[in-house]
Amino acid sequence: MEIYRLSYKNLRRNWWRNFSTVIRIAFGVVILILLLSSGIGLKTFLKEEQPVTSNLFSNQTNQTSNLNLTSKELLNSGVDFFNSTLGLNLTNSQAMGFISSILTNVIYLVDVLASLIFLVGIFGITYAMDMNLLERKREIALLKLMGFTTFQVAFTHLLEAALLGFIGAIVGSIIGVLTIFVVNHFIEIISISVILPLWLPILVIILTALLSAIIALISVWFNTKIDPLGVLRYG
Repeated sequence: MEIYRLSYKNLRRNWWRNFSTVIRIAFGVVILILLLSSGIGLKTFLKEEQPVTSNLFSNQTNQTSNLNLTSKELLNSGVDFFNSTLGLNLTNSQAMGFISSILTNVIYLVDVLASLIFLVGIFGITYAMDMNLLERKREIALLKLMGFTTFQVAFTHLLEAALLGFIGAIVGSIIGVLTIFVVNHFIEIISISVILPLWLPILVIILTALLSAIIALISVWFNTKIDPLGVLRYG
């Protein structure tokens, strides 16, 4: 088990490279949580009659006014506005179908965009692991000569990649959740428990750690399946 402690010790080496990797992963996680929460909120708002509460702050009067509307009231006012402005004669059901179709496509687009940004952040771990493994070739060779198997050495570095992803996911989830709480405090459209279900940050953290290890798998296996004598002899 001593060899697996190297995963934690290796995180402290090349700390700047690992730190920048964690920041990239955290950024991707923040965007993913914010966009997924927005998508969940839009879906829920379209299905239910949720009260919309907004606090409007005025610098001149320093007074706060609360607007309490429902989705049906918002729809009625929106349809009346477009009918009067554009000279249309849309019914509420037609307008609702049109709006629902647009928002559904927007939700899908947001989900795809969130996934792409998230994956870009995760793939940044490949560069960090490639550089780390390249600098540790002699160390890996010595470990193998000491009797450790290729699997043990590879698993140590996969664990390191998973730890990088896990730390980045924790940081990103904290920032994302705090951002949602702050925004929801000023613009309470839907209950915080709806737009930010408990499973979302937990799932994101687990998924990020697993994907980090999977993405680093090829690089780790290629750099650990080496001839130790050849590496020590020829560098």
